[in-house]
Amino acid sequence: MSGSVVVVGNGVSGFACAARLADQGAAVTMIGPGLPHDRPPLSKRSLRTGRLPLLADAEQLEAKGIEHVDGVVTACDLARRRLVVSLTAGGTLDVEAPSLVWATGLRYPRPPIPGFERAEENATAVGLASLTQRLTVPGRRVVVVGAGLIGTETAATLAHEHDVTLVDMVDRPLARLLPRVSEAARTTLDSLHVRFLGSCSIDSASIDVHGAVLHTSTHGDIDCDVVVSAAGFRSSLPPELTGVDPRALTLPADEQLRVIGQDHLWACGDCVSFPHPRWGRIGIPHWDHALWSGRHVADAILGSSTPYVREPYFFSDIGSLRVQQVGFADAAVEWSDEDGLGVGRDEGGSAACVLLLNAPSRLRDARALVAAGSPRSPATTHA
Repeated sequence: MSGSVVVVGNGVSGFACAARLADQGAAVTMIGPGLPHDRPPLSKRSLRTGRLPLLADAEQLEAKGIEHVDGVVTACDLARRRLVVSLTAGGTLDVEAPSLVWATGLRYPRPPIPGFERAEENATAVGLASLTQRLTVPGRRVVVVGAGLIGTETAATLAHEHDVTLVDMVDRPLARLLPRVSEAARTTLDSLHVRFLGSCSIDSASIDVHGAVLHTSTHGDIDCDVVVSAAGFRSSLPPELTGVDPRALTLPADEQLRVIGQDHLWACGDCVSFPHPRWGRIGIPHWDHALWSGRHVADAILGSSTPYVREPYFFSDIGSLRVQQVGFADAAVEWSDEDGLGVGRDEGGSAACVLLLNAPSRLRDARALVAAGSPRSPATTHA
């Protein structure tokens, strides 16, 4: 089997790339388990409705001219430009990849806690289906393990119909984000009656079809009906791509998002890092970057020479709380409230990052503030 462009990954970035290529008449094959679907709603809207947020069904893929291989890549030979795919239906398939795009994002495995292999999760389509089946009856006692974005969003969503406890080894939800984001998230969780147990050390879990118990050395035994794993993420990259660093989360790419040292390999979405004119080499693990980088890779393959420039941006919906952040928070040395915006300025006094809490209408203002401090670039950016 062969195709002029093969896209590995069927999330937002992979589908955005494949769709743009197909719209321009390119022959494209997309590899991924199941139909392409959006990932962020798995912890919010889809968790309440039980419906997978498809980006396209089989008929729509066919109409676009995208050939879909339902499976996962288990081996790749970059020198020969060949892939081996383990098919969901069974067996394997050899795929020739004259031009290859890697867009597999990140993995969200269960933590290595004894007994945790039976915990539910909702970072994948299969996980969402299993979890929603366990939650058809309201009032279930649910423990969500992991208070990052996925875990906190999941806890807030489930709290509308269930009795939810959110636990983490750190002392506050969203601990990796700015303190004011963490404080706002905690206030929102409290209003939804989500119990947060911080600095929690889980020793093991006893989970079966009837219920579960988390055995902790800090909070005793926690009884519940359902355990949801949302703790941490790992690389999705195969060893053939990561080389000497098997833990690498991203592939280093140039301004076109072509992987450095690989003339026929591009990367987009969560698994690519690129040179930003202001911040240096960065990766942006979020939906916004996934969409635009996927489209940019398609344009680059089709001949565009425009460099990829995208400011770091993420948003999160935690119950009624909408969090948005534009720019590079690590470069901010001083924060202040300016006209209703949380503005972090760098050592030179320029806006490096802007935080918005429940202020979606101010996103354009936030982008303009950060852009005013950026060096001029020939690149085309997107609103």
